[in-house]
Amino acid sequence: MKKYILIADDSDVIRSIVEQTLRLYHYDNIITAIDGQDALGKAKENKNDIALYVFDVNMPKMDGISLVKEVRAFDSTTPIIMLTTETDKAKMMTARDNGATGWIIKPFQGDKFIRVVEMYLKP
Repeated sequence: MKKYILIADDSDVIRSIVEQTLRLYHYDNIITAIDGQDALGKAKENKNDIALYVFDVNMPKMDGISLVKEVRAFDSTTPIIMLTTETDKAKMMTARDNGATGWIIKPFQGDKFIRVVEMYLKP
């Protein structure tokens, strides 16, 4: 069974908030990445064990939409939630067209974030 949630965000604060929110709801198997390149390496290393990806859109080294494309090249089914301050509909459509499955606008409320996570993780 896939067990990890991979979080990629260049903001230490956001990564920490996402991780703390997940742990509050007993999601303890978390991998964090500081940018898109870091996330891609960790996604490849753990590709058979990741149950959910949570990617920021705007990151250095590789943005979230490019990261979605790269991950989809070797993992076509694991859900990818985009976490961003972006409300640009065109960016949302581009992310979706490249394989993103969900979109959460920052700042978010923990319970709403968890509802989206559970929508993808519950059998």
